[in-house]
Amino acid sequence: RVIPDGFHPDSLVYMSMAVDIADGSSSFWHLHFTDQLFDEFYEHPPLGIYTMALPFYIFGDTIFVDKLYGVVSGVLIAFLISCIVGLTLKEHKRNALLLSLFYFLAFPITGNSLENNLLEIPATLFILLSVYSFLKYAVETKNIVLYSFAFTLSLIGAFLVKGPVTLFPLALPFFYAILFHKEYSIFEMMKFYILVLIFMTLSAFLLYLYPASNHYLSTYFNNQIVSSINGSRGGDERFKLTKQLLIDFSGIFLVSYIAILAGLRKFTKLNFSKLFWLFLLVGLSGSLPLEVSPRQHDYYIFPSLAFFAMALGVLFVEPVTVLLKKFYSYKLVGVLNAILLIAVIFISYDKINTNSRYKNFYSDFINAEVTIPKNSKINTCVDNPVAIDKFYYNIGLKANLKRYYRAEITKESVSNDYYLTTKDSLKSCSVNESEYKYIGAKEPNYYLLYKKRND
Repeated sequence: RVIPDGFHPDSLVYMSMAVDIADGSSSFWHLHFTDQLFDEFYEHPPLGIYTMALPFYIFGDTIFVDKLYGVVSGVLIAFLISCIVGLTLKEHKRNALLLSLFYFLAFPITGNSLENNLLEIPATLFILLSVYSFLKYAVETKNIVLYSFAFTLSLIGAFLVKGPVTLFPLALPFFYAILFHKEYSIFEMMKFYILVLIFMTLSAFLLYLYPASNHYLSTYFNNQIVSSINGSRGGDERFKLTKQLLIDFSGIFLVSYIAILAGLRKFTKLNFSKLFWLFLLVGLSGSLPLEVSPRQHDYYIFPSLAFFAMALGVLFVEPVTVLLKKFYSYKLVGVLNAILLIAVIFISYDKINTNSRYKNFYSDFINAEVTIPKNSKINTCVDNPVAIDKFYYNIGLKANLKRYYRAEITKESVSNDYYLTTKDSLKSCSVNESEYKYIGAKEPNYYLLYKKRND
């Protein structure tokens, strides 16, 4: 899915700002996209974009970072899922782990999120780190200061990626104390919460005292959080996330149960254990509160999917283990996986040099091997209100120009070295050929790019 050219517009914005951080033109608390759009960026806290900047520090400004960031992050998420399953499950750990990873990938939102480098990815990494930190303490019941500090630090990291919606693991100690009250007392829970409260208060105080973080987070809170809750940022899709989650979860559940019944030919006992309910409750605590805002996208629930996947893995681990022993072997499963991997490689090879988004841009800029100096300003002209909307307010065009060329478009009244219009607008947006020469694609699909003559 990451082979074809083209990125989600949000990914292009984030990666563009990440490159700016890497080369020093932006900083952690002072993010900038373009002069006309997000001159001062306060849409999200900065840590997620900073995590995207780290590989640019190491490998430079290469599009391979954009392609592989989500893939590598997906591997890290899978590793943390395996750590949590291995820590909490006593029997059938291997099968439960493989099932959890299978179910995690079975959610359609997973592939879409990992492919598009959304901020929910680094947020999920920090969330899973916080959950592992608490469960490590709950299982071992020692080093409470160390694990409560790690839990808090991970949650602060998640908050600095995606804001308050990432703080749902705070409910985990309560759920654990209720479900595992024989092993983990209410008193232990209270001690853990008190330490977390102390560490969080100290962290909030430090962020408040530092002027840059204070200004950024207060502006973010007013611009994003308050306006999202009261609906002033747009959106009227309440219960969209709950419906999507119900469809995906129930669909995966039914297909799994039918497959097991077909294989075993008898009623199969599912593992509705305390661990199943723990993961399910954590997942619900991360998804249901999102309904407070009318502005919803399906990938908002990505951070909770790992917990639903682990819940399903625990639920089906025993019948799947019986099924494997009765009908299959790990060697056969390995052969099937090898066949699947070969098929994926061939399909991926077939996708090379194809476009999944912004075909006109790739055809008229990237495939035409157009070169534009970094930080160039490009004059633009279109001739009707509809085209103006598509042009000046086209986040995809602006984000692609910024990501691939570090360039940005301006109004035509400004004199710059480059001039961009469209085939549809050429009659009204005439070009003085004595002043500009055409440098775009030989057979343009849509965009026409001109450069000022120096002769």
